[in-house]
Amino acid sequence: MTKTAPPPANPAASRATRRWRRRLGASALTAALLAALPFGGMQRGSALADSGKRVALVIDNGRYSALDSRSDQPAANASAMAAALRSAGFSVTRADNVGRVAMDSALERFREALGGADLGFVYYTGLAVGVGEREFLLPADADPSGADDLPRAALDLDGLLSDLRDSGRRTVVVIDPGVAEALARKVGGGALGTPMEADGLFVVYAHRPGVAPVPPKSGKGPDPFTAALAREMVKPGVTFRDSLAEVARAVAERSEGRQLPWLQDRLGSTLVMVPAVAAAPAKPPATPPNVPPAATAPAREAPPVTTPSLPPGEYEMAKPGVLFDRPAVGARGVAQLATGSVVTVLESVPEGSWLRVRDPSGRTGYLTAGALAARWVDPSPLAARGRGPVEAGPSFGDPGQSQGIDPPAAGTSDPIQTEQPRSFPATPPGTGFSTPDGPAVEAEQQAMRALGDARSAAERARSHPDSRYWSYGFSGGDRYEGSWAQSSSGTNAALGRPVRQGTGVYRFVNGQTYEGEWSGDLMSGFGVMTFTDGSRFAGRFRNGQPDGPGIFHYANGGQSAGQWRGSVRLDE
Repeated sequence: MTKTAPPPANPAASRATRRWRRRLGASALTAALLAALPFGGMQRGSALADSGKRVALVIDNGRYSALDSRSDQPAANASAMAAALRSAGFSVTRADNVGRVAMDSALERFREALGGADLGFVYYTGLAVGVGEREFLLPADADPSGADDLPRAALDLDGLLSDLRDSGRRTVVVIDPGVAEALARKVGGGALGTPMEADGLFVVYAHRPGVAPVPPKSGKGPDPFTAALAREMVKPGVTFRDSLAEVARAVAERSEGRQLPWLQDRLGSTLVMVPAVAAAPAKPPATPPNVPPAATAPAREAPPVTTPSLPPGEYEMAKPGVLFDRPAVGARGVAQLATGSVVTVLESVPEGSWLRVRDPSGRTGYLTAGALAARWVDPSPLAARGRGPVEAGPSFGDPGQSQGIDPPAAGTSDPIQTEQPRSFPATPPGTGFSTPDGPAVEAEQQAMRALGDARSAAERARSHPDSRYWSYGFSGGDRYEGSWAQSSSGTNAALGRPVRQGTGVYRFVNGQTYEGEWSGDLMSGFGVMTFTDGSRFAGRFRNGQPDGPGIFHYANGGQSAGQWRGSVRLDE
């Protein structure tokens, strides 16, 4: 049964009275995430401000001398969570292996700090037990001989939530309990049950109420739930609810579906732990000598931080999942989807990482992009390494030919053909300068026009993505923004993958950038490749490499114009 909090009590009332004036009501648990994950009490409101004072309390109890229970897992959990909270702007207080008095004192100090803050966060990892309608967190000095000892020896979770609610400050409460089978047998209890509902609180369990957490396979490092939460909740621009969906997916996979996290959201606002970071304004480089203004190298913009998504097309389910009736964690499940099921991505949802999809039976619904991430075999290119001294111009052709580029690992495949940028010579060949000829100048002019078109396509992909314009971040750190098309031939068509087609911007993780035309998922047509040292090639590309007329502008102001194949001039 779901516990509903009473209205705020008269300040003169005793704390014990405030804790137990609550009525029992019908369960508010809603649909399952990952086949059985209940999320309750969802409320939506205005977005929570990204700035303001934030305070956090991290409690880890792993050493219970009276209960003969010792574990290093809580300490590892606390370290991971404290680091994540600090990176999200919280002032963090940590309480390690605290007894009942010290635990109460730490919570009292936290409530005092919360009174002057905009957002609070309480994280507990240690033993916990549920008995009847009550849930208890165990201090390190707890030694209950039976259920009657728990109110004296342990901390009542509902009492904690009631006090936090009465503070009037929005607070997140995360409980990641350890396995407490021996304690449960001793007091005649079991796993934590459903806590009371209290406005202004966002409560998260590492497991479903009434279902014990799964023992981690390794006691080293944080457990799967806390490790995933510390990683996901600090991703810029991602809502806390969306990050919990990814946490649930990771925990379900690690536990083979036996453990599924749970939340109860009565915060009344959409919470983003770390706001999205705006791209830094581009600074135009100085025009090198003997270069017309139209050929000035484009400024490299910082890659924007966006929510991971996928272009329209067909994908496989990377793991078991549920098709939901609306794009919200806690929505009603429409259908179960097995690993390997092929779904068609129709469009993205403007906020979050949700996608509207059609399943093999023709039903439409919503999934998060993470459920399909493994379908797209990562086509991120091999980024160029530093040039260093080069005696002869390295080839732009096959990898692994004495250019300092490692060939792909044996047995790997990439059904989407990718660009593998190599480096041009560190200094111009011969005298270091050449007079631009007519075809090279004309090719550069066309490349600069293609650069402008590519930037326009990238802007549309960021602001108004649809079936033709999309942004995609590859696992290696590269990002493409621009136009896409559904392939009509070859491997990509057989797998239902879209390909880069038209114009777009590709930013390599090493800082190198290509802006220009694409065909069949490869750099083909006219474009500009800008290297990390400020040098650039503007001209014709074919099959992922310079191939045809163009001008290479060196960082020292020199230039070399002519017919190119990769990084080698053919007409010298």
